[in-house]
Amino acid sequence: MKSPSLKILPMKTPRVLLVAAILPALSARADVIGAPVVKTDDRLHFGSFTVYSENDSYFAGTDRYYTNGFKLSALSTDLRSFTDDSVPAPVRWIARGLGTLVSPDHPYKLGLSLGQNLYTPINIHTPTPAPADRPYAAWLYLGAAFQIYHPPAEAGGTARLDVFEVTVGMVGPAALGEQTQNGVHNILGLKRAEGWSYQIHNEPGLNLVYERKYRFSTTHARDDWGIDLIPHAGLSLGNIFTYANAGTEIRTGYCLPADFGSNLIRPSGDSNALARAPFNIFLFGAVDGRAVARDITLDGNTFENSLSVDKRPLVADLFAGLGFGTKHWQLTYAQVYRTKEFDGQPNRSVFGSISMTFFY
Repeated sequence: MKSPSLKILPMKTPRVLLVAAILPALSARADVIGAPVVKTDDRLHFGSFTVYSENDSYFAGTDRYYTNGFKLSALSTDLRSFTDDSVPAPVRWIARGLGTLVSPDHPYKLGLSLGQNLYTPINIHTPTPAPADRPYAAWLYLGAAFQIYHPPAEAGGTARLDVFEVTVGMVGPAALGEQTQNGVHNILGLKRAEGWSYQIHNEPGLNLVYERKYRFSTTHARDDWGIDLIPHAGLSLGNIFTYANAGTEIRTGYCLPADFGSNLIRPSGDSNALARAPFNIFLFGAVDGRAVARDITLDGNTFENSLSVDKRPLVADLFAGLGFGTKHWQLTYAQVYRTKEFDGQPNRSVFGSISMTFFY
């Protein structure tokens, strides 16, 4: 089979490269109310990079449904420090432009992400998938996020994060799902997935996402043992995914990070803090429920016929795990249980989620 070529995404490449190039130049000179008190040279000077990997082979041993996800993301520090004439003009223009949307006492950040999700039926070793099973599908995307942080008025108070994100990309052969899955299977000596020729067709995708998160904390959660409660609610609109979601996370441990939780691969999931403790460790449990109006990986293509199944309108992720880290890195692992997503689905999904974040 001839490998498809990747179509150009509907975004100007020079602008994407410019933003990606200046992210590492964004320094953490601004103070954040509610962050631990540390010396100036102990604060983060740039931002954070996170690598996510999700797979149903992590402590589940399956290869079906949502079978793999991979995401790279970069999140800046507060951009308010970069509005004066001493910083390079491109950085200054972006910081000033975004700053007009934010109250003067609220830090704001810019994030970029690149990711790919793979979906397959329960049996990947037959050339012709069963018509009542989940179609083969892949989603390859770029995301740009704008975050506004509302600091707590006092230690142990309520913090809030508003996230606006745009994702653009492709589904279909141009999303390179066949090449990714079978390339990894060849390396590991596993059987190839045989039904990718039946995947949903090429279609460009656009999603607009908004999510609000709160963080309720015990008084000494940042510098001693404590508890965070982090509820969230949001909305996604687009031809790829349209849903309303809500959920919460609870975590407990030592020197909890001043961020907004340990998230799976999904829009609006990233967050970071300018200052971090020398060491932290915590346990967490979370739930995210979605009322789904559209999921192209189940509903099929928007403007042409393709394989599809009848999706369930209500889906939930329940997950729990462990996180630990230092001032410059954070590692988390979660085991995820996802309820059935379509009628006739015989098994619920179980997969593992790993994230590694570097702060610098």
